[in-house]
Amino acid sequence: MSVHVSEILTLIVTAALAGCAGNPRCPDIPGGPRYCLQATSAVTPYVALQDIRIQRGDLDERLIAQLEVDAAGMHLAGLTPMGQRVLEAHFDNREATADSLAGDRFDARALLSLVQIAVWPAASVRAGLSSGLGEDWELLETPALRRLLRDGAAILEVAREGEPPRYRRLDIRLPGAGLSLTVQGIKEDD
Repeated sequence: MSVHVSEILTLIVTAALAGCAGNPRCPDIPGGPRYCLQATSAVTPYVALQDIRIQRGDLDERLIAQLEVDAAGMHLAGLTPMGQRVLEAHFDNREATADSLAGDRFDARALLSLVQIAVWPAASVRAGLSSGLGEDWELLETPALRRLLRDGAAILEVAREGEPPRYRRLDIRLPGAGLSLTVQGIKEDD
């Protein structure tokens, strides 16, 4: 498998192509509403090292990510499996910023939104979606599955294994973008 940094960045969140004119706290979700990042106090502080598999059509790539969440905010750093830095995204509980090798073609802040939609408590996620939710949007959840629906159709689905907030595995599907991400925790040796 070859790693194509520009393809990974374009692929991770296809519809998160930079629409930077909006609120830097509220990046667009692929095929869905704008999500406004919520305070990190909604979850217990944690650090997670993750192996992310990104699939879209014939493309199947990997990214290694380190996610740090604490009372001051959240920070996500992404590397290729060979250790080349691909992206960084940070949210200080007021504003989200990002830096990626794709420049203006990719809004890495959307990855922070996907993390929150997958992991944060439902009430916080609903608050983050409220500015983009209308009568035709709905957030449904069971302990193992969270779904964002529009007119009854799934816009985003997150299957979860393990305990929050540091799930062992997350399967994130964005049917409208033809995109799926599999996020597996990597155990660090003590």
